[in-house]
Amino acid sequence: MPDKYSVEMTLGDLLEDPVTEKFLKSLPGMAQMIESPQAQMAMGFSLRQIQEYAEQMSPGQFTKEQLEEMDKGLKAL
Repeated sequence: MPDKYSVEMTLGDLLEDPVTEKFLKSLPGMAQMIESPQAQMAMGFSLRQIQEYAEQMSPGQFTKEQLEEMDKGLKAL
């Protein structure tokens, strides 16, 4: 059975669910990122896609290690 939540889900889907929204907003820097105007353009992208883009545009801002930790946390919900 697939995990209920993961970084393969879109940001929009994760923010529609109160459980995952609370989890994401509890992570350092995520609440600010989620509330930014750029986040509105990213709602249809998975967290993995967002991380890959962010890494190209601003290396070190959203690392693969952070993404993997986020994935572990989402899968544990």
